[in-house]
Amino acid sequence: MAADPPVSEGGLAAIIIEKAMEKLKRAVTPDVAIAGAGPAGLTAAWLLARRGLRVTIIEHRLGAGGGMRGGSMLLPVALVEEGVASKLLEEAGVTLEAAGKGLYVFDPSEAAVKLAAAAISSGAILLPGLHVEDLIVRSTVNPPRVEGLVVNLAPVVESGWHVDPLYIEARAVVDATGHEARLLRILEKRLQGKVRVPGMSSMDVWRAEKAVVEHAGEILPGLYVAGMSVAEAYNLPRMGPVFGGMLESAAKVAEMISSKLLNKNP
Repeated sequence: MAADPPVSEGGLAAIIIEKAMEKLKRAVTPDVAIAGAGPAGLTAAWLLARRGLRVTIIEHRLGAGGGMRGGSMLLPVALVEEGVASKLLEEAGVTLEAAGKGLYVFDPSEAAVKLAAAAISSGAILLPGLHVEDLIVRSTVNPPRVEGLVVNLAPVVESGWHVDPLYIEARAVVDATGHEARLLRILEKRLQGKVRVPGMSSMDVWRAEKAVVEHAGEILPGLYVAGMSVAEAYNLPRMGPVFGGMLESAAKVAEMISSKLLNKNP
């Protein structure tokens, strides 16, 4: 006679629900909420979490890695220049191959999973399949202060159903949604006249690499921009197949946020 299973199907479901609720309760009141689990969002989450800050990453899609996963036109190779970004990738365990002229090639899928693993292993909570439909904004102060995200299930939003959202309240929020610059565009609509998103300019790879890092930072009290969202916010040149600016801009934002939230000198 076969032995009874250790846990019934209903029991398995109960374990999943119980543990999911424990994680979600932690996820809705982080120190930092990051929208977008691409290279910039994952890097910022990793660096913030390993400094002891509680971090929640929201990603509309099921998988992490953003546009980096596709390489250039789905070719399985990405580029990074020597410097801050290449050191971060090495620290995350990504294999780099010298390509001359201060450039390295790497596998974008490997980078996506290892940056995600670094963020999660450091304590960040990654929630895929969530759509940011609004922001928590304290508009009684001038200028308004961003204090969180209003989120819903991505399939619910895509189906057109009317389902009330839930909320993630945070001490700092990062727009790392790439070309979409979703948080900025929401605020452009909500705070008419107070936020303007001109969109990026045409491609100029090396100018873009430098400019994205220079302009990354706090764009409105409580709201920071990293990666391609920076180009959209400031009409900077479009970035090309080199990922250094995205990672380095995230490192800069992580330093700014941690300095402020951990009461260090900026």
